[in-house]
Amino acid sequence: MSAIWAGNFFVLKNALDFVDPITFSFLRAFLGGAFVLALGGYKMKELSRRNVAMLSFIGLFNVSLFQILLNVGLTTVSPGVASTLLYTQPVFVAALSPLVGESLSHRKMGGIVAAFGGVVLIFLSSFSGVTVVIGDVLVLGSSLAWSISVLLYKKWNVSGDGRGVSVQLIAGSVFILPVFAFQEPILEPNPIFWVYLLYNVVLATGAGYIIFWGLLSKTPASELTSYLFLVPALTTVFGSVLAFSIPPWNEVVGTLLVALGIVVVNK
Repeated sequence: MSAIWAGNFFVLKNALDFVDPITFSFLRAFLGGAFVLALGGYKMKELSRRNVAMLSFIGLFNVSLFQILLNVGLTTVSPGVASTLLYTQPVFVAALSPLVGESLSHRKMGGIVAAFGGVVLIFLSSFSGVTVVIGDVLVLGSSLAWSISVLLYKKWNVSGDGRGVSVQLIAGSVFILPVFAFQEPILEPNPIFWVYLLYNVVLATGAGYIIFWGLLSKTPASELTSYLFLVPALTTVFGSVLAFSIPPWNEVVGTLLVALGIVVVNK
């Protein structure tokens, strides 16, 4: 899951050369929801109306706000900086986890701080000389929206299988539709764009969401989300591998800090 989402930052950045952020958010959510529904939502009728309503509300945060804010932010922010800002999410979740009955020990907080410090160290060069722009604020807003959805999910204890994921995605795509009243869709049907969209629908949304929400139904939120610090770390690893280069010291030390933080949180 972390590896899929790490690669998706580069996919998203390139996809936005051919489509506006709102249209891409809608396509990813709606097609991803349809894909998950075809895979595991065949028992949809077994969901209660209460579950459907709650999952739809979660979709407002986890799909609509999350994807719109992230995609719009990526138009002005580099993938490295965006991944660092987005994966402040485990910090938000850990800080607010007592609201859903989870204990927040000093050990957990120490591990989260270490892991987040490792992420910042990895992308130290990306932040040097960079001034805060509106895209940074939007990506942080995306992180907060995702955090709220995680906490609502744990509070309400709703379905975490294919049915629940498909409801979130399809409801989230419906919430995106009103935005088109203020913006005309832009889409250049370049063949490479469909490859980027396929990656988002099948892997980043289909596989990624099923794994994440399935695990979240069985794992404390603060512990599971600590693994998400792997995403920006893996982003740098992929970049080094593709460039056939040796990672600099800050990436090596930062990745070790991330690993240490995850181990401490989940000990």
